[in-house]
Amino acid sequence: MKKVFKTEIFFEFMKQNNLSKTQFCKLCKISISTFNKILSHQMNFRITALLKIAKTIKIQIHQMVY
Repeated sequence: MKKVFKTEIFFEFMKQNNLSKTQFCKLCKISISTFNKILSHQMNFRITALLKIAKTIKIQIHQMVY
């Protein structure tokens, strides 16, 4: 499947803040299953999940997309 999201941004944020995937999801207020869908470039999740991630890591949503 073609890469849609710049997942390295998420992992860099988690590394800088010493967060596990679970901690990152709690911080973003999304489920781990939704995050896994994003990481695997599936498109069956709500756009609000991306908005929550963008708000948490303080970037604009278009910066997460290829």
